[in-house]
Amino acid sequence: VLVIASDIAKYGIKTSGEPTQGAGAVAMLVTNQPRILTFNDDNVAQTRDVMDFWRPNYSTTPFVQGMFSTKQYLDCLKTTWAEYQKRYQGKLEDFAAFCFHIPYPKLARKGLNKLLDKSLSQEKTGQIKANFEASISYSRQIGNIYTGSLYLGLLSLLEKSQSLKAGDKIGFFSYGSGAVSEIFSGQLVAGFEQMLNPDQQASLEKRQRLSVEDYEKLFFEEAQLDDQGNAEFENYATHSFALERIEHHQRLYKRN
Repeated sequence: VLVIASDIAKYGIKTSGEPTQGAGAVAMLVTNQPRILTFNDDNVAQTRDVMDFWRPNYSTTPFVQGMFSTKQYLDCLKTTWAEYQKRYQGKLEDFAAFCFHIPYPKLARKGLNKLLDKSLSQEKTGQIKANFEASISYSRQIGNIYTGSLYLGLLSLLEKSQSLKAGDKIGFFSYGSGAVSEIFSGQLVAGFEQMLNPDQQASLEKRQRLSVEDYEKLFFEEAQLDDQGNAEFENYATHSFALERIEHHQRLYKRN
């Protein structure tokens, strides 16, 4: 099964949520012969009816209660982790790393601190902290991609960690405003290193830096269509796939 986690969140200019807006996607192949990680049958989830993030039909951008949303994230982590420990006798010392949903790295770091147990050995604490830093490397460069951020963190962990090995147990905390949270785990399989991309960082460094003026121009830009619903584009041809034109109101892409 091909699973694609894709999302976009575009806040208003100069709103409190603007620094955490973003877009992106992560694609994963789920198979009965995994080459990176096997999932354990130990997931725990909870839902809450809270209004920490929402977009009314009349608005083109969402609204967020930042501090309230932060508290919901951390409290959902705390209570979901407590239930995970209760059901599966889960202990942090059993994990080599823990990946988080990453709206921004500082919030994920607060989450990690919620889980850290003073009874952990100095060596284990050091391992988990080092792997956490590896897991947020790509998010620090890319920003928030919402739905895919947990798995971007996993990718970053796998490609940046210096200590992972086959058999290591990795924990996952997934969160979505509104709110839903889940904790589950997986085990790295032999040969996982062969599936990683050693040139990922080089790809990230090909990004194009924008000025604030360029960013705000793109933010407000809308396609100018003719009477037949057509438009041509030249400014989006910087990546593997690009929007080439709109024809009869249909968006058509090309491979560069």
